[in-house]
Amino acid sequence: MRLFNFIIPLLITCFLTLFPISPTWAQTELSPFDQGIEAYQKGEYETAVSALSQAITEEIEPEKAYYFRGISYLELGKLEKAIADQTNVIELNASNAGAYYDRALAETELGNYQEAITDYSQAIELKPKQERIYLNRGIAYAQQGKFESAIEDYNRAIELNENLADAYANRGVTRAAMGEKESAIADLEKAGKLYQEKGLEGLYQTVQKSIEKLE
Repeated sequence: MRLFNFIIPLLITCFLTLFPISPTWAQTELSPFDQGIEAYQKGEYETAVSALSQAITEEIEPEKAYYFRGISYLELGKLEKAIADQTNVIELNASNAGAYYDRALAETELGNYQEAITDYSQAIELKPKQERIYLNRGIAYAQQGKFESAIEDYNRAIELNENLADAYANRGVTRAAMGEKESAIADLEKAGKLYQEKGLEGLYQTVQKSIEKLE
C-alpha cells in the first residue's frame, strides 16, 4: 500500500494568515503586488505569477511577493520555482514559518524527503501548534520507512486536532505497513467516518477500499 495516498492538495493555505491581506492601493489603481494577490485569491495563478514578478522587479513588498509567487508556482506544479521563491522569503525573513512549510511541500512532491523533514522541523520550531506540519512531516518520515517517527507525528497532529481525518488515514496506512492490522483498520474507520461527516465521499470510498484490503 502506498503511503502517500492520503496527502490532500489544499495544504498550502495553512499559513496564509501570516500575511494579512489588506488593500494598500489607491481606489482607482492596483499596484502589481495587489494585482497579484487579487489574482491568487481568484485562483488565477499564472496571472498572479506575472503580476508578482513585476512587484518583485519594482521591489514592492518583496517578502510577501516572493511568498505568494512561490505558492502560486506550487499550485501550478512548478516545484523548483516554488522552492526558489520560498528560499528567497527565508533569506529575507528567517522566521517565516510559512516559507519553510511550503518549501517542504514542494520538496515532498519532488521526493526530497530529508530536505522536507528539515524544513517541516524548522516550521514546527516557529509554529509548534500547527497540526498540518506534524501531519506532513509524518508522511515524509513514512516515505523514508521511518514508521515510528511518522506515528509520533500523526499522534501529535491528532492531539492538536482530534478531528483531523488525514492524520488518522495516514496513521492507518502506516500501521498497516508495520503489520499492525487491527489498529490500522481502527484508524482508517475513524478517518472514513470523519471524511463522510465532512461530505468528502471520494476520500471516504478510498478509505473503505483500503479497509477491505486489510480485512
